[in-house]
Amino acid sequence: MTTTLLDHRAAGCPPAEPLDAGDWLTATLRPTGALGREDAVRLADVLGPLSASASLVIVDLGAARIASRRVAAVLDDAGARLEHRGGGLICVNVDPDDRTHLTDAGGHAVVVDAPPSAGPDDVDDQD
Repeated sequence: MTTTLLDHRAAGCPPAEPLDAGDWLTATLRPTGALGREDAVRLADVLGPLSASASLVIVDLGAARIASRRVAAVLDDAGARLEHRGGGLICVNVDPDDRTHLTDAGGHAVVVDAPPSAGPDDVDDQD
């Protein structure tokens, strides 16, 4: 079995317990900027404990872009851990490139595409 970055960073976390249907804890992360290889460790530091304790983790990528396969792998690993416990990881406001990164990483994150940008022809300027 391969040890992942999330395995390494979450080593000090309490063991994950299956979710109780009566208890629900949702966490939302809103990173900004290009999430590169060096950001994977910080992301794993946050997602390690959340994947062991939260029911649902929402990652809003509206102001961020996945710039590293390692970041996508950390998100996918957290999604797999949450799935295993009966929860899930949802990435929202995902652009086509980020969708490809997340799908290539394993597909454990639920992906919700970003809404299309309003172009000049889409603006309603009637009074």
